[in-house]
Amino acid sequence: MPHWHGRRGVGVENLCIVIGMSQNSQPIQLRWAQGEVFSCKKRFRVLVAGRRFGKSYLACVELLRGAINRPGETFFYCAPTYRMAKDIAWRVLKKLVPKVWIKTKNETDLRIELINDSTIELKGTENAMALRGRSLSGVVMDEAAFMDADVWFEVIRPALADKEGWALFISTPDGTASWFYDLWCYVEEDPTDLWQRWSFTTIDGGNVSKTEVEAARAQLDARTFRQEFEASFENLSGLVAISFSDENISTEAKDISIQPLLLGVDFNVDPMSGIVAVKDGHTLYVFDEIMLTGGATTWDFAEEVTRRYGVERRVIACPDPTGGARKTSGVGVTDHAILRKSGFTVQSPRSPWKIRDKITAVNTALLDASGDRRVLIHPRCKELIKALRTLTYSPGTGLPNKNLGVDHAFDAFGYLCLQQFNLAKPETLGTTNYRLY
Repeated sequence: MPHWHGRRGVGVENLCIVIGMSQNSQPIQLRWAQGEVFSCKKRFRVLVAGRRFGKSYLACVELLRGAINRPGETFFYCAPTYRMAKDIAWRVLKKLVPKVWIKTKNETDLRIELINDSTIELKGTENAMALRGRSLSGVVMDEAAFMDADVWFEVIRPALADKEGWALFISTPDGTASWFYDLWCYVEEDPTDLWQRWSFTTIDGGNVSKTEVEAARAQLDARTFRQEFEASFENLSGLVAISFSDENISTEAKDISIQPLLLGVDFNVDPMSGIVAVKDGHTLYVFDEIMLTGGATTWDFAEEVTRRYGVERRVIACPDPTGGARKTSGVGVTDHAILRKSGFTVQSPRSPWKIRDKITAVNTALLDASGDRRVLIHPRCKELIKALRTLTYSPGTGLPNKNLGVDHAFDAFGYLCLQQFNLAKPETLGTTNYRLY
């Protein structure tokens, strides 16, 4: 029968694993940080680690343990490409598995079959559809941040279902605009109690000296160093909301019922985006967001506002100025007119603002040059927080990258900041019946 057991080494320096099959056993040393992950019994584990932490070695140990413990089953090691799978893990795996445990080995398919009929296969995910149809008992997704989200959601996760297999996600970070960052955030609030996550630096891995890490620090910019050596999720270039930080997130951002309800509105068909706030003194408290999908109309949006906050509440909408002429709801009435018919006060100029003025308004409201933060955002406003953390410029332009899918919440927030703080004038001031204040 397959068996394994582990014990702590001297102090907390390592974890000694004895992993065996039949009468043979193989002692394996893991660093303490690797041991933290290895010893966890959760079905799904996420490890974010710095360069040269020892991620791939840990991956191979995990796969070998799985293959020994479940005879006759299949286990995958997945990397972003076939070449990466071969270069990163194949040599490590062959060195790790004793020859007496190997039944067959295929150098082209990167496949090892053990004498207990279990198989470990190394796969590239550049053609993820080719991996469909397999039944898996366990998988390691190495450098997962650099794979497409569909690899997990459409291919690997269904393949684990019938065997109730496990998954270990390992990666250095790739900014906050990736599916892997979303997964990292999901684990923090895991409603199923099936997930666990860790973040370890290069130093924690014990394979690189402090002297070498400090030498790298002197040659890299701060954000690159934090990402590659400290396993920090960083946007390395072109972040739009450069003033945003965790200091803008606070549970103090609550509704004040005696104050008018303020709405920043972006008239997009899917999603229709609204940012909900109140203003007290010089501070804007953003405490809710409304994101309607499925082709929702401006009528739907107004109805949802009324459902949440009642018909007696005074509502001041600060929408996209182009909604004064645009009819996204397709009923012959402009978006601004729909808001007014719903009982809302609409504050918007006839002409739009420049994009750069909207961006400046957002950053100034989040943190101005005097060090004041005029906006607090409740943690429940996940789409807005994601937008502020992840929206970047399109390469070589001064325009936000709409392909990231997070610009609508940002735009709605921007219109709110522009109106409430009077930080910029429209490109061309036309006749209007409202005044900025």
